[in-house]
Amino acid sequence: MTKMTHFLNLKTPNALYTEHNRFIKVIQGSLHIHTHSDLFHWLQGDLQTYLPHQILLSSWRGAGRNALEVDIISALLEMRTSNVVNANMMPLRRNLLARWEKEGHELFEIQNEDGFDLDLGKLDTPDSVTAHFKRMRSALIHGIKDERERDQILYVVFNQALCLPRSAQLYFKLLLPYIDTALRQLPPFRPQANIKAVQKSYVEFGLSLREKEVMDWVRVGKTNEVIGVILNISPFTVKNHLKRIFRKLDVSNRAQAVSKIHEHAEAYRAG
Repeated sequence: MTKMTHFLNLKTPNALYTEHNRFIKVIQGSLHIHTHSDLFHWLQGDLQTYLPHQILLSSWRGAGRNALEVDIISALLEMRTSNVVNANMMPLRRNLLARWEKEGHELFEIQNEDGFDLDLGKLDTPDSVTAHFKRMRSALIHGIKDERERDQILYVVFNQALCLPRSAQLYFKLLLPYIDTALRQLPPFRPQANIKAVQKSYVEFGLSLREKEVMDWVRVGKTNEVIGVILNISPFTVKNHLKRIFRKLDVSNRAQAVSKIHEHAEAYRAG
């Protein structure tokens, strides 16, 4: 009996049917990804139930190339590709890639109570990036080896929890082809330009400093209660800020506000 079969047999028929449908919907969601925003929301949605993580790192190199490209997708503030796309992360990425190759291109897990260290040889390593990786306690590492194109891409999901659910490795294997396909349809993301575009949109819509802070957290899916804790204000105050934001953007809800900021930022970048 395989590990997957054993895992599924532990569930009742009704629970298995419900989980099966939910998992199929997650997979179907990967078929409707057209923008980086779509990808972000897919990874932060129900997929987190099966593959919980705070940081997704992808790293790849083409045939005959020594340099490794990198992309980061995370809801953590300042964990953006533009902050980590430098040589300071190269030792960690090379080490993980070498270990994956040594493992025969099979999935493996790392648990580290002290977190993950980056190479601090350069002074321009962002402190926030270093701190976030130090807070991660475990990582699942797997990749895609393309024999036809003679390249490979490594995927690493980092988690603050030291012990991941037993099912996480199984779901990572199942979801990886869909994650890989979704990323390959989009150009490598360089979010710094996007951050500038979003800030430009905030200014043009007349948002105050506090409204910008609230909107930043709304864009990554935080509730009023969580935003209140982060900004040290009450949920009622957050709600009032949102009402003013909605009026300035001429929208009626959070989803419309996020969409309008995103569309305006994309238009700014395209222009």
